Amino acid sequence: MKRFHRTIAKLLVVNGYLPKLALAAVIGGVTGLVAVAFHFGLWAAMEFVRLPWTLGILPWWAFAIVPAIGGLAVGLFIHKVARAPETAGQGTDKMIYSFHHQGGNVRARVAPVKFIASIITLSTGGSAGYEGPISQIGSGIASTICKFFKMPRMLRGQFLLAGTAAGLGAIFKAPLAGALTSVEMLYREDFESNAFATSIVSSVVSFTVYIAFVGTAPIISGVSAFPFTNGVELLACALLGIFCFPFSYMYVRCYYAAERRFNKWTAPAWLKPAVGGALISLLVLVYPEVSGGGFDFIDHLMSGLVPHSDVGVLLLLGVVLAKIVATALTVGSGGSGGVFGPSLFIGGVVGAMFAGICELVAPGFIRMPEMFILVGMAAFFAGASKAPIAGVVMVCEMTGSYSLLPGLLIAAVMHMAFSRNWTIYKSQVLNKFASPAHRRDMDRELLQAYDKISRQ
Repeated sequence: MKRFHRTIAKLLVVNGYLPKLALAAVIGGVTGLVAVAFHFGLWAAMEFVRLPWTLGILPWWAFAIVPAIGGLAVGLFIHKVARAPETAGQGTDKMIYSFHHQGGNVRARVAPVKFIASIITLSTGGSAGYEGPISQIGSGIASTICKFFKMPRMLRGQFLLAGTAAGLGAIFKAPLAGALTSVEMLYREDFESNAFATSIVSSVVSFTVYIAFVGTAPIISGVSAFPFTNGVELLACALLGIFCFPFSYMYVRCYYAAERRFNKWTAPAWLKPAVGGALISLLVLVYPEVSGGGFDFIDHLMSGLVPHSDVGVLLLLGVVLAKIVATALTVGSGGSGGVFGPSLFIGGVVGAMFAGICELVAPGFIRMPEMFILVGMAAFFAGASKAPIAGVVMVCEMTGSYSLLPGLLIAAVMHMAFSRNWTIYKSQVLNKFASPAHRRDMDRELLQAYDKISRQ
């Protein structure tokens, strides 16, 4: 049996390109099925949690206490039952850290623990995204498979990204964006080109499995085909990219401040998510839009409900600030979720606010103000995560529309230009030269160069 195991491992590791793609497809298939289970599990949990209000048993304001109850349940489950503290907080940053510093190793228990903890957090109104959980779950599945086949360090990292791409490609119904995000989010000014092929295969397979059960409807519905031929609108997109700058700075700093304060607090780790949830409860009373993922609110905005008044703009500003604080409290306190989804939400609302300001200043100057919701989503995520190409493609695939691509690109680049000094993923490094995962590669290349010079 051991000889057979070694033979299979040798074939998959040594025997070239096609076996790696085949293993990436396996990772994609498994992750796709897990993403399907996550989708329906989250839907069922949300229905269960909201049942007392659906039946009219409790008044609407009583829902405000639910995030605190969810935080307590998550804290107890992670720290007392599962004993997997690495599943607390945002999953994407943990995946990035594993790639750079742990050789792609993720404990086998991470995937199931993250699965359950994230469903509890999101269904009870925690302000977090789906991508953090599913990216950590996908990377955990890939890491477990790599351990079974005794993969070397370099290949473990490559398949770790393939698992991440599979999770993102499925949950957002965005196969290309899933692959691009996985290879781009590791660095602030670089991308992991070696992992692109395996990430594409795993993402496409996972996406195919996912839509077979969930359907092909885009995540954000009701998006019109925005014609983009006006140079003035291109300038407006550039201005929106700059307009996103103070909000992304506030988002990143607020999240880090909350995480730092909760880490320094000497209270038991299992209690911290409950405290974060209790603080969110106050926000939910005033701004119920900030609970959960929030894409329903984006759908409402896309349906033409962009307010073009002073009060409307101030209302959207309040939603943005509340979402920033709520996400920082949810994820920073140790709740299980991601910061990718909230960044898309915040960017979309900032775009709607910008459209409202444009209509107040120059009514009718912009043909379709709703388009700035999508531009804001791409620009905000690009600047906050330092993944401009992935952010642009993600928005296009989530909406099923590529007609705004020039505006998305220019807005993303402008936001990147003003936000180069910070990122929402603290484990990101500048480029491959700064990554411990590539230190051996760099040393070998230097030795080869030295050897070549010495022979001349």
